[in-house]
Amino acid sequence: MQAAPFASPDFLLERYDVFFLDAYGVLVNSNGALPGAAAFLKQIIDRGKSYWLLSNDASRGLDTTWRRYTGFGLPLDRERIITSGSLLPKYFAQEGLAGTRCMVLGTEDSQAYVEAAGGVVVPCTDHTAQICVLADDYGYPFLETMNEVITVLLARLERGLQTRLLLPNPDLVFPRDGGFGITAGALAAAVEAVLTLRDPTGAQKFVHLGKPQAPLFEEGLLRVPHVPRERVVMLGDQLATDILGARSVGLDCALLLTGVSRVHEVASAPAKPTYLMRGLT
Repeated sequence: MQAAPFASPDFLLERYDVFFLDAYGVLVNSNGALPGAAAFLKQIIDRGKSYWLLSNDASRGLDTTWRRYTGFGLPLDRERIITSGSLLPKYFAQEGLAGTRCMVLGTEDSQAYVEAAGGVVVPCTDHTAQICVLADDYGYPFLETMNEVITVLLARLERGLQTRLLLPNPDLVFPRDGGFGITAGALAAAVEAVLTLRDPTGAQKFVHLGKPQAPLFEEGLLRVPHVPRERVVMLGDQLATDILGARSVGLDCALLLTGVSRVHEVASAPAKPTYLMRGLT
């Protein structure tokens, strides 16, 4: 039995007014734009409809993201980019975290996101850090930094101190040209597994900000307050993030088979896509 009907880009353009778009596996991979991505964005614009890029990426600031994707030939408006890193200011404000000392695993842009939120970035060897933001798998000496962070977190637990763990990007894997790569969610899982040595209750868990959690979708919906949700669709390549997240906030969604998830995985997925798509061509 087919899990969901296949839909064409033209069908979605007729049916919906607002498009929430994942980046990797939908519009781009690590090498450039995917086939049909630029033309699809142009069609949205030409038909007077709107789009928003909802990306779990916390390694690139909005300007960096915009320059990268427009460099790939995508007609992308900077003001229509929402990343998991850009959610940090609202989270810090809600939780009263301004001025808190933060270890940040990620790029310079990742650190800038934390600083913009009011966090004070400190070295990953700083035992006074009250927050660990695991933003990306890139931008630092990998093994050395991971070892430093684990050392600090375990030492703090031994002293009876818990550290707030933040994971803007829960993705385990991302599609790259010719294969796949691990990302921040996979590193967070490893950190959590190690922390159970000191705290077998498993209380030390990362707070997830990006998809499939609601905040990224809610931020997108705030930009289109007068559009009924049945006229909004999410296009993503991962069942566990894009599709599950869209369904959890009551949105239709299309699973593109140009990234991580595959058709045979749909049957056992906790949330099913409204449509399947072979791509944007």
